[in-house]
Parts: sequence; C-alpha cells; structure tokens
Amino acid sequence: MRGKADNMKRFLIVTDMQKDFIDGALGSKEAQGILTAVGEKISAFDGTCIVTLDTHTEDYRYCRKKRNKH
Repeated sequence: MRGKADNMKRFLIVTDMQKDFIDGALGSKEAQGILTAVGEKISAFDGTCIVTLDTHTEDYRYCRKKRNKH
C-alpha cells in the first residue's frame, strides 16, 4: 500500500536567478558562488521546476511612482 507522501507532487521553485541579481547591477560574489550548485540541483531534481523572473520595462520607475501616489 502506498503512503500519502507517494502521491504528492514535487516542486522546486527558483526565485530571481537572473543576471541583475547574479553579476549585474544588484549582483554579488555570493550569488555568483551558488550558480553551479543551483544548476546541479535543477538538473537532478525529479519533479517540476518553476523559475520566477521579475521583469521591468524602461519606464518601470515612473509607473511605480504614479501607483504609489494613490
């Protein structure tokens, strides 16, 4: 008989692993240092991998200011 955990789906969520946060304007040596490990984890993961990506248009800064005025 299979246990309840055997029927559960597995998800790996990788959040904001993008250039700006690795070696771009907001990057750090620590972020650069985990790239290989993150890649290995993604490759070896037996389940669904979900990767988030935060994007902004060139006028993002101005749109955000308009929203915060309300």
